[in-house]
Amino acid sequence: MLGKIKALLASNDNRSVMLRHNILLSVVLKIIGLATSLLIVPVTLHYLQKEEYGIWMAISSVLYWFSFFDIGLGNGMRNYLTKSISTGHLEMGRAYLSTTLWVLFLIACGLGLISFFGLNYIDLTKVFNTRAVSDEVLHGVLFTAIAFTLANLVVRNVGFVFVALQKYALNDFLLISGNIISLIVIFVLSKTAEPSLFKVVLVFSATPVCIFLLAAIPLFRHYKGLRPSYRAVDHRLAGGIINKGMGFFVIQITSCLVIFGSSNLFISHYYGPAEVSVYNVAYKYLNLLAVGYAVVLAPMWNAYTDAYVKNDFDWIRRAYNKAFRIWLLTLAGGLLMLLLSGLFYRLWIGSSLQVPIEMSVSVFLYVSFFNLNNCATYLINGLNKIRVQIYTSVVITAIYVLVLNFFGTRLEPQGIVLSMAACYAVMSLIHCYQCHLLINRRARGVWNK
Repeated sequence: MLGKIKALLASNDNRSVMLRHNILLSVVLKIIGLATSLLIVPVTLHYLQKEEYGIWMAISSVLYWFSFFDIGLGNGMRNYLTKSISTGHLEMGRAYLSTTLWVLFLIACGLGLISFFGLNYIDLTKVFNTRAVSDEVLHGVLFTAIAFTLANLVVRNVGFVFVALQKYALNDFLLISGNIISLIVIFVLSKTAEPSLFKVVLVFSATPVCIFLLAAIPLFRHYKGLRPSYRAVDHRLAGGIINKGMGFFVIQITSCLVIFGSSNLFISHYYGPAEVSVYNVAYKYLNLLAVGYAVVLAPMWNAYTDAYVKNDFDWIRRAYNKAFRIWLLTLAGGLLMLLLSGLFYRLWIGSSLQVPIEMSVSVFLYVSFFNLNNCATYLINGLNKIRVQIYTSVVITAIYVLVLNFFGTRLEPQGIVLSMAACYAVMSLIHCYQCHLLINRRARGVWNK
């Protein structure tokens, strides 16, 4: 299968060569990242007490929500920046980058003030239901975590500059470098220092900020025309960036966060936590299809933008058709995984948990349609034509929530997963149709916005 994927990506034009290199490097980096993420858990558990580790996991969940407060500005900016770089208008790219960083800086400052003043009136020992860590320490830990997370909200856009330059693998490298350095530091601390929740939070939240700041030095030394400054901020561009960013934000919150994020909640509410465990075992296994396919698709977003700016619709058509054929290969791989699922579950988790084949099939269908939808939306996102995607995300997510609220008790756990699959099946059909119109230059009205 890997050989077939490589053959599908084979081409000698510069854009395709760059895309192929990004994908191959990303595969290696994703494997390293996966290994690192698996190692971080036992190392951190060994360093912290069990209750302190639980607090850190709870804080991580809060910080994950903070990452959405960029309201999609990074994704909105990356398209404009790619367009500016592709057409050689670096000053315009500099203006887009500087304006985005300034708007995000203001958002981060506002959120920081609200958080810091608000936390002063909260007893965090009650929030985390703990007496193992004092309220004073918890406030210091949370202040530190939020401060660096908000700083990262701004500086992580350095990674989007690499993406706009079609050096997607370098952005992956920065992210994984942060994880590796954090792992090494925590391991050293576990051998040389007393357990400290504050040190763990400081390491994990400050390291990414430092990595992106260090990466900015050679980046803007080499690409001086893109170097951000306050004088390059153009408030007239802010409206367009925010408008496009809000579109991506709505898509993330609805089709991604609500449909996927609420699955555990709905299954637990209607059928109990035990069924959530069954679903998650099947999901973690079959989601490998989505992880692998994302490695192929991720660099294509900005490659599509570059081709669109240069009016190279022949390349867009070829690339999209290749992405679709690779999706067909993932179906074949998924069917093989289904055949081996029983054996895999026994080797992985033993007899402690039984995963019915109906659940595995339901998850396979969900992941497959999720991948197909991504195949289409990465092209749509790259061409900046996301209006239809906003409508489908909002409407179908609303229908999904209503259906589960009224019929959740009748669906069975796998029925809830099939409902998720149905949502992505409908969205993927609509989005694939839009791709057909865009590639053949027949998109009109809302299909071209």
